[in-house]
Amino acid sequence: MRNKFRPKHQRLILQCYPGGRSQEKHPNSSELSYLLYYVSTRRTKLQKVGRFLERKARLEVWRGRAGNVQVTLDISKALIDRCPSDLNEYADFIISILATVLNSNDLALCQYTEATFRAFCEHHDGGLLADDQEFVRKFVELLKLYMKVSERVKTSNDLAWVLVSLKAAKSIAASEAISTSNGQSRVQIDIIAPIILQQLYSDKEDDDLLMLDALATTLEFSSNEVTTRTPRTSTGTIRPVTAEVDDDSESDSPQREASVLALQALRKLFDAIHDNGVSQIRYASIAVVHFIIDHPKNESWATNMIDLMARWTPVQLRFVIMRSLLEVMAGLLITDTSKHLVVTRLISSLLSSSVNLVGLSVLDVLHVLFSQILNHLHQQSKGIKDEGGTRKILLDKLALTIADLATHTYYSDQISDMVTEILVRLRPITQEEHYENANGNGAGALRPTREMYEPPSTVGSYANLDKYIRKGESQKNISHKPALVIGLKVVKEILTVANGVESGVTRNIVPLQAWNQTEWALTEKDAGVHIAYVDALLTYFDLEIGKDPEVFDVKKRSSSSSGFLARLHLALYDYCLELSNKAEDFETINVLLLTVVDRLGLYGILRGLPMILQLQDTIHNVIRDGYTPGGRHESLKLPAGNLISLDSIILTYISAVGKKLCIAELESVVEAEISKRKASGDWDESITSPPKPLPLASKEAKAPLTKGNLHLADSSDNSEDEEEPAGTAVNGTKSVHTHVDRAVVREYLQSTPLKMPDEIKLQLTAEWQRDLIIRQGM
Repeated sequence: MRNKFRPKHQRLILQCYPGGRSQEKHPNSSELSYLLYYVSTRRTKLQKVGRFLERKARLEVWRGRAGNVQVTLDISKALIDRCPSDLNEYADFIISILATVLNSNDLALCQYTEATFRAFCEHHDGGLLADDQEFVRKFVELLKLYMKVSERVKTSNDLAWVLVSLKAAKSIAASEAISTSNGQSRVQIDIIAPIILQQLYSDKEDDDLLMLDALATTLEFSSNEVTTRTPRTSTGTIRPVTAEVDDDSESDSPQREASVLALQALRKLFDAIHDNGVSQIRYASIAVVHFIIDHPKNESWATNMIDLMARWTPVQLRFVIMRSLLEVMAGLLITDTSKHLVVTRLISSLLSSSVNLVGLSVLDVLHVLFSQILNHLHQQSKGIKDEGGTRKILLDKLALTIADLATHTYYSDQISDMVTEILVRLRPITQEEHYENANGNGAGALRPTREMYEPPSTVGSYANLDKYIRKGESQKNISHKPALVIGLKVVKEILTVANGVESGVTRNIVPLQAWNQTEWALTEKDAGVHIAYVDALLTYFDLEIGKDPEVFDVKKRSSSSSGFLARLHLALYDYCLELSNKAEDFETINVLLLTVVDRLGLYGILRGLPMILQLQDTIHNVIRDGYTPGGRHESLKLPAGNLISLDSIILTYISAVGKKLCIAELESVVEAEISKRKASGDWDESITSPPKPLPLASKEAKAPLTKGNLHLADSSDNSEDEEEPAGTAVNGTKSVHTHVDRAVVREYLQSTPLKMPDEIKLQLTAEWQRDLIIRQGM
């Protein structure tokens, strides 16, 4: 009689509840069908139905009638499935019902909410999360409540509680609601990510996430996302997860189920194909990176996780993961070198993997990473202690990570742009810094660049990262010794990586023009910079410049005395006449000269042969009379050992030219003179053709160089080698040996079988004017 006076929607709801006190109940099917028909044709009743179901759930939970609570959840799910487009009308009541059940602390009821919550997430579009702040608060509280369920320790049923949280996490991860653009996406992801990642994390080195992902994929396809409701049993009758199990494989299955479920939930966060997928992937990536920073022990697990994230993400959005990694890096305190190292390793693993990051701004990544190098060098220059040598390891890894950008070629000029971007900023070390280095004080060296590389104070948006990138771009000059050394070694590693991989994009070679205005490093006083430059330049000639000289148009360029090669030979000329040169310096000169001949052929010879002939005239006709190349009368004396080495270099070079241009007569004459000098002992045995590999590492112990493994220690030229006694110097004495001078070379050039214009032959033996090259802006 009491129900007779209730509103119709209440009567229809109550008629869905079967009688009795059974713990297992389901709605009466015919009554439920009529209720759904009623509300679907009278949408104004939806809020009233939702409000009554909320009150009913609260009452039944308080009375402990689990069967009726099940019926309430079933009606709620059926209502969502029948009226999904109007979910926002009664969503607030659904959330309240779920929260009430979760607070019951009944494991079976909490498990039973999974189907209702999954249906809610499938149909919830996140509209209320953008407008209704009260709904946002309740929804966030519900998510927190679901995640805290896993913390309820119930003796042998711990994993069962964890599964409740993981299933809820998977449901929300697959929902459009998590990709809202008003900041709620990050809030939701920050709530569900820790429980997911904690379930997946392992300290064991042999833990294989890739195998787990394959299993998760297989199970997901085979089940076709069909989820059946779990029949309710009382808490006391639930079978313990670890009890009464004899077979080891079975004992592992519940834990494996939880891990697979966690992996599926995480994959949903990255498999974002909707409009707001960028923000979802971004915040999910940041959450994972922060978790890895807090759990840095298992590097293998971390790199596998980053690899999986990239593979799950749609190809066109994979670059978002890289930007997120850079965003996290830019937001770390510069003094947290251990955290920087963790993130740098993640970036390196992603860049060097087989995953193609379409849409990645390569130069932006380069700017951020090189900015990080300068920031840490600034900390080093201020004398801030490097705990455990972490900063040195980090600088090494940052340099190699920049080189990893060359693993994939996304456009034809990518490698050229990367190399040019670094080389164009290199400038000679100032006299002030040379003075500070000589006095053991280099603290002020980075003062001009420090502000430009100050990281943003907060990182909460891509705008801050873009600001950070723009600051990096504004820096034009790098003249700090450690930064120069690292920059040159990075160039070497970029070329090494680019030539060690195959790419689907045909790339252009790095042009010689990329090295413009860098020849000063060849005669740099600091040995570390000098060594790094020679190593990088030789790597460039070895890997980038092919042995076929046809890539260089001799006719177009033959009349030009400008360009990098002209300046390089000018620097080599001055380098030859340094009084402080030692044996390794002459070996370096020989290697560079012969490499240019071998790699560039006639194009290189046009720049080098006139200089070599002028050098021969200088050391035998000018210096011996007591004049410098500049024409000023000075008491300049060239040590006898230096003269022998220079003569050896000159003859070896002319012989190489004869061989390259197929002038057998010239090569024969030069080789005869070389044999004569070797027999008389007037020959430097370290000068050979082909040249010996340079022992660059032995030139300075503080700047070791190994290919593919950068040692980024500070280096400075502290050599105190004694000069040769003055008695060994050449002062106005003529050599008894024959010189292959300009006239001899010109004569034999006429017999070359190579087809070349007469003007080219004339240029090969033309007068080389040092001052002219300098005046032309060299």
